[in-house]
Amino acid sequence: MTSERIPGADGTRRRIEISESVPAPALKGLAKFIETYYLTPNLHYFRPPSYQRAESKEGDRFEFSWNLDLTKVKEPVIASPSTISVSLSMSSAGATVDFSGYDPMAPRIDQICAHVADDIEAVIVAYLTYTKRTSLHFVFSLGKEEKMEAPSQTSTSLRREFIKRVFAGNTVNLYLMLIVASFVFIFLLGDNALIALLIVQALALFFSDRLVMGAGAVRPTKDQPEVTIVTVLSTPEAIRPLATRGNQVMRQIRDEFRKTVFAGNVEAPQTKVAVHAILVQAGVNCSLDDIEIKTRNPYALVQAAAERFHLPLPKITVVNTPVDNAAATGISPGRSSMTITAGALEDLDDEELESVIGHELGHIRGRDPVILFAVTSVMYIGGLYLWLPVLLELGLFYFVLAFGVIYLVGKFLETRADTASAAVLGKPSVLASALTHIGFRQLYYEKYSPQVRFVDWLRFDPHPPIYFRVRRLSRIAAKGGEIKHALLLSIRDIISGFFGALLGQG
Repeated sequence: MTSERIPGADGTRRRIEISESVPAPALKGLAKFIETYYLTPNLHYFRPPSYQRAESKEGDRFEFSWNLDLTKVKEPVIASPSTISVSLSMSSAGATVDFSGYDPMAPRIDQICAHVADDIEAVIVAYLTYTKRTSLHFVFSLGKEEKMEAPSQTSTSLRREFIKRVFAGNTVNLYLMLIVASFVFIFLLGDNALIALLIVQALALFFSDRLVMGAGAVRPTKDQPEVTIVTVLSTPEAIRPLATRGNQVMRQIRDEFRKTVFAGNVEAPQTKVAVHAILVQAGVNCSLDDIEIKTRNPYALVQAAAERFHLPLPKITVVNTPVDNAAATGISPGRSSMTITAGALEDLDDEELESVIGHELGHIRGRDPVILFAVTSVMYIGGLYLWLPVLLELGLFYFVLAFGVIYLVGKFLETRADTASAAVLGKPSVLASALTHIGFRQLYYEKYSPQVRFVDWLRFDPHPPIYFRVRRLSRIAAKGGEIKHALLLSIRDIISGFFGALLGQG
């Protein structure tokens, strides 16, 4: 989000541009969404009868305007005039919020304008997130060995989802699996249960790089580095016809792509027309404008970043999910793999995606999957066999403490991975931008609520709060990106960040 002041005849004008681009077919729905969930609930803050709405004949631009009454906002502002004129313009290129007609010397004016813009951006992001999650996503790797992943609901998809949740960084699921496995082993094997459990854990860790590759069917390689993503704006109802026919439709779309690949332009208009015809024939109600085709080269980005880290190239798989994310695992840099989501390939530019990849390579270089796995195992097995009296004394509270230790270590490792990306790639501000994009909604809640900031430190999540990570990276960028001791810096920042949130200074 960018902001600028513009002198005008009616005083200082503040323009805040919201960078979120809006797909043209979704624009009308977004306008209605903003009216329903932002403008209508806040009409009591507007000076009547100032609220107005306008729409272009083509339906490709919407304008909203109102006068914000400063006497009705939280902690009322005494100013003359006592209103701010607000204008919201939306098109497929994005949204712009203009503020004018106010006293620039009045206290808290800047904060009020920024808060209004953040509120509007949060509503836009919520709508786009919903639209993205209910859309269809087809992922292709084209070449001699075509690989693809359709939005199906088959057992294969369930298997991939299971693998992704267990091995792509969610230690809660892994911890619960260990608990269930241990009870089974104790029932079946008695005194030999500990040995069996250790063997299972060792095997899971040793083969984690291969297991996680099962989360996605599309795996970029040197010979097939590019990935094509077809996104179709849709609804949950439209997905149902593809529950059993997804792969069949996928093959038809792939065959159509093969005709244009050798012509050198997968994103050609005629390809979109052909894809539209295939989808309509399959029962998916959509228009040409609902279809977006994008080709990315994740292999080149991972390769370039790995060279900067002086690491072997990890195996890569693309997971067909709209969430913007990436994850890495493996017992060593030579036996590592990385997952990148289709959502990240769609939404992040090359620099942002490279910085996120750098974060994951920081995990690989630091052998963080091994460290976190070891901590998880020690806390559980130790509780059952080494300090069992403590477990019996504390009961279920022991597991709460164990989770706390696991996630405290996780927060250190995540912060160190951020630091590694910033130090090696030299772009801490770009990683901050990527994290802002990925976690905007949570960042919005954390920004305006000290309570949320503190609670986010206590969540069973290996990631520190998003506001802390963004603010920390911005500080590193302001200092020129110089980093001497990544781990010590990360430990210090985690401790100071937690106590800052505890004291309401986060």
